[in-house]
Amino acid sequence: MAGRGTWSGQAPPLHVRMGRVARQRVLRATTNPFASGSDRVLLVHCGHHKAATVWFRQILLEVIRHYGLRQQEGKGEPILPGTDLAFYLNAGRFHRDQVGPRAFRGSHVIRDPRDLVVSGYEYHLVTDEAWVRRPNPRYGGAGYQEHLRSLDEDRGLLTEIEWFARETGAAMGAWDYRQPEFLELRYEDAMSDESGTFERLFGWYGFDDAAAAVGLEAVDRLSLRRGGAIPNHVRSGRPGEWQARLRPEHLERLAELTDDLVGRLGYGDATDP
Repeated sequence: MAGRGTWSGQAPPLHVRMGRVARQRVLRATTNPFASGSDRVLLVHCGHHKAATVWFRQILLEVIRHYGLRQQEGKGEPILPGTDLAFYLNAGRFHRDQVGPRAFRGSHVIRDPRDLVVSGYEYHLVTDEAWVRRPNPRYGGAGYQEHLRSLDEDRGLLTEIEWFARETGAAMGAWDYRQPEFLELRYEDAMSDESGTFERLFGWYGFDDAAAAVGLEAVDRLSLRRGGAIPNHVRSGRPGEWQARLRPEHLERLAELTDDLVGRLGYGDATDP
């Protein structure tokens, strides 16, 4: 069965694509998800690698598509005037000057860095993303995945900690957590209360009851308890999994390379197993 955006495994015919564009324009012109009934407010969502970004993106897209709104992948370029949702898989690529003069409401999701290390390690061992196979002088010309697979788990986790500190950890540490436009969310809260977390998010965005209902139906249908937006994409996701995987030397190295990011984000003592 062809999925959304496909036609028997191929790109849909031109008349189908044109019909979708026309429908989107009609929806956008005649519907409004915001409770105030005012002009559409720019929405900005910022996430981090392995912090449920795919899940958040798919749920938000369910609402956006229902109302014919326009989404833009945030990769560091200015947000286009016609964009309704700018979605940043990497929050480190968001800068306020990309918004321009528009008013906006934002959301930002973080996760315990220790669990991010474990989740990232397992993901990078098996993912087919191109960058993990790209030759890297840091690893003697091997790709990151090849290098990671050549190590035992202890050394592999230490290598993952170094990658995390340069990439995701650096972005999480540099984020300004006092921006009034942003609702700060934690992955752990979303895991324990999916509906409650998204009710907060939709309320912050200013969605009316109908739009919130569309989103909450998607939350239920795409629940992480049933595999999330992409089945098998979430390996485990249980908060605190790091306790069975990270040794004291891992925790000490993580604290050293990230200037105690665990503690700074309020996740406890970074070196306490």
